[in-house]
Amino acid sequence: MLAGGYQVVDVLMLVLCIGPVASYFLTLGLVNSHARPWLISSRSDFVSLTSVLIPLLIWPLPMLATGGQWWLLIAAAVVVTAVFIRMLPAATAGFVIYNISARRCRFLVSDAINAMAWAGKWDDNAWRAADGRMTITLRALPPLRNVTVHIESAANHAAAARRIQALRVEIEDRFHSVSQMPSTMGACLVMLGVGLMIIPMWMVSRHIDDLVDAMSHLFG
Repeated sequence: MLAGGYQVVDVLMLVLCIGPVASYFLTLGLVNSHARPWLISSRSDFVSLTSVLIPLLIWPLPMLATGGQWWLLIAAAVVVTAVFIRMLPAATAGFVIYNISARRCRFLVSDAINAMAWAGKWDDNAWRAADGRMTITLRALPPLRNVTVHIESAANHAAAARRIQALRVEIEDRFHSVSQMPSTMGACLVMLGVGLMIIPMWMVSRHIDDLVDAMSHLFG
């Protein structure tokens, strides 16, 4: 029974760690298989990616809990929380556009800027306002077919938020003019996500009796 208990813990830990990663790749693959790009704020993108990676840090928890080292668990939680808050992008940090190439993204962003009559010029993949109070930088990640639109503004938070929201609306309006075939990368990411999902499902099916027994003892 003790061995079975350890197997149950291992299976649950595996599901908890691999499940979010599989879901992330599957979702990313479906997004990249769509005909149009998809935009999300940099803050929301960071939170979603952190939610996927955080379960990978829980492997030492059963050992620490068994050893009664709660102080170490609390210290680790404080450190992780501090790092998360420190790295969390500001609400006005910009966006991440998925299912788009760097070239097409620059065209859409440039067209949106021109539509709002903002004065400025491009320097490679960075646009700088004529008054020097705003900089928009494009950073592409080709393996995931996304482009980060990083925005730095010297205006106060409320004014910067209004300008960035206006830019977001203009960019999203231009997505309707984009029509593209499903990407090979999207299909690969879907297959990777499905493949990763099979692993925890297979492990659960192998130890289903131990899981049922553990649930019966826990709730019985």
